[in-house]
Amino acid sequence: MTRGLWMASAIVLGSLAGGTAFANQSAAAQTPNELTRRAALGVALENTSDGPKVTTVTPQMTAALAGVEPGDIILSVNGQLTKTNTELVAAAGLLRSGDMTTLTLKRGTGTKTVTAKATARPFESIPSADVRYGTVAFKQGRLRDILVTPKTALPGAPVVFLIQGYGCGSVEGPPNHPYHLLAKTLAEAGIGSYRIEKLGMGDSLTSTPCLKTDFALEMEGFEAAYQALIKDRGVSPDRIIILGHSMGGIQAPLVAAKGPAPRGVMVYGTALRNWQDYMQELFAMQGFLSAGADPAEAEQAAKALRPLAQRIFNEDVSLKTIANENPNHEAMLRSAFDWDGDDLILDRNLAYWRGVAAQDTVAAWRDTKAPVLVIYGEADFAAIDERDHKRIVDVVNFYRPGTATYRFLPLTGHGFDVQASRDEVRAANQAGKPVTVAPYNPELTKMMAAWISALPAKGQTAAN
Repeated sequence: MTRGLWMASAIVLGSLAGGTAFANQSAAAQTPNELTRRAALGVALENTSDGPKVTTVTPQMTAALAGVEPGDIILSVNGQLTKTNTELVAAAGLLRSGDMTTLTLKRGTGTKTVTAKATARPFESIPSADVRYGTVAFKQGRLRDILVTPKTALPGAPVVFLIQGYGCGSVEGPPNHPYHLLAKTLAEAGIGSYRIEKLGMGDSLTSTPCLKTDFALEMEGFEAAYQALIKDRGVSPDRIIILGHSMGGIQAPLVAAKGPAPRGVMVYGTALRNWQDYMQELFAMQGFLSAGADPAEAEQAAKALRPLAQRIFNEDVSLKTIANENPNHEAMLRSAFDWDGDDLILDRNLAYWRGVAAQDTVAAWRDTKAPVLVIYGEADFAAIDERDHKRIVDVVNFYRPGTATYRFLPLTGHGFDVQASRDEVRAANQAGKPVTVAPYNPELTKMMAAWISALPAKGQTAAN
């Protein structure tokens, strides 16, 4: 079965991969004193049974200076074991520019320890825009935020506030990262953009790391960013369009509903139904739809997972307790939910997922007093299909007729990448061939920009 919802490996790996085309600006020139620039290992990875395997090494970054080579397995970072890509992201996320870094590697049949001084992550650069790094005060720490302003922006130009997918990775990335390309193409269209790092991600310094964050605390971070965009960055709500990608599509209406109401809300590749119900269909149909797996066999396997999913998402019991209840539970937890043997499933902690499952998504859309654009990409099998997207439009238009719009984006995957038709993607997956043609579909930006430009003036939108 194809791995489940919103496991955007390109985004996760982008937080570790170096950025050879980033600008070489000094940290002193752009980074506020409250935060030291995070270091970059400068590697791309693939998960293997032995651990994170290096596929590429970026020159002049930390890993390259330490002598890491493609094919190496990174076993630990400064003594912290890294059995998975997620653990490596978390360990590397603790590194700051200038820190001495010790990596334990498996190379061939032996092990090797290498060291180097950690290099700073390069800053993003967009030729048509000013990229301004800042910070948002959050509890006893600070979150890194990034405001991109087109150099030719007119007064009062719109700003898209991106709420990213669920993974614990940085919203910064190299030039081929989808979020960078989104910001770049929006700027070229005269539209600003704003991103916020999750707790402990990127340059952020917080007492709670992302992997220990529950859903409610993560929401507080996004809400703090929205307020900072308005109060500290001086962008009025009637200029802000909140864009929720993936899990962000569940979180965007929650932020908008809390207010003040933004100019608009856009979502891509998301869900409306209850989380357990979504996961149930994901297990049953995603492998069939995306890769031609036997649908009857997948349906039976999904039925077997139903009682387990109920325990996981809706009952107050630990994963270890669930694993010990039945001889098959541990195997199902590990194979279907990527259980780490402790508190993580699907690369987030159990409290996070129970928080997701507890959300009343329909009520959030009811309370979103702004125009809405819902986009589904043809090859987005993480979101399964377009049904939930159309339902969001129906729900919003029930409460505020004529304020929600649905758009279908051909040949586009969950990560904004150019792929192919659904049938062609299925055939490629069956043959083991790559499906991504280009890392970003600029038609997505054109679709968003056209909708934003057609938004009525504030106060002209019907609302109940």
